[in-house]
Amino acid sequence: MISATTRLAVGYSSMLAHAFARRGLLRLPEVRAALSRQIQITGVQALPYVLTVALLFGAVVVTRALELLGPDDDTALKAVVWGGIRELGPLVTALILIVRSSVAIAAEVGLMRLRGGIQDSHWRDIEHEEEVVLPRVLGASLSAAALVSCFQFVAIGSALVASAVTLGTAFEFELDSFLDTASWWLVPLSIGKGALFGAGIGLIACYHGLQVEGEVGALPKAVVAAGAGSLTFVFVVDLIAIVLLVT
Repeated sequence: MISATTRLAVGYSSMLAHAFARRGLLRLPEVRAALSRQIQITGVQALPYVLTVALLFGAVVVTRALELLGPDDDTALKAVVWGGIRELGPLVTALILIVRSSVAIAAEVGLMRLRGGIQDSHWRDIEHEEEVVLPRVLGASLSAAALVSCFQFVAIGSALVASAVTLGTAFEFELDSFLDTASWWLVPLSIGKGALFGAGIGLIACYHGLQVEGEVGALPKAVVAAGAGSLTFVFVVDLIAIVLLVT
């Protein structure tokens, strides 16, 4: 168990070192095209899912908090700030990326190792990619940071509207109350955590995809390993962040 964990840690670290060492390749048009494609797949296509969860989270949490606590909207808004901005935003975004993108990246990279004879237009786009790790890691990281920002904006807006409707107050009053309650440093903190989650998910997916060799039967194992590894990474990093912030 320990040796397997060490091997994975070394493998993931090698992916990070590889991406960092080849950062200069971003000057190449084909690498930038791969980065743009990864942002489109990982970020833009995931946006509706993130916005839906954020909209429901902001409205439901504030409404339930006001029902339980009474017209103490400051407490309800603190629950949204604490849960939405600091914790749930990056975590939900990471889970969506794992479900949609981690397995997809691992499968794509794995198939690129086995793709002989594939003529689909998508494969023609990536057929000549010489660098597969950098654009996928950077694309996943940038997408995660942007998705967390969108989650925050929508969750807070939904919470303010729900609070104003429930209490019968003006939206401007709720906004002023929120600005007095919120801590500005939570925003860059959660965006940074989201970017870290995205980079880790991309690294882990690329690593397991590159382990596919010889036969198509190895591909499902790589996909499962990428999903499990990404999920473990997210929960471990989130737990460490909570411990550090509490202490």
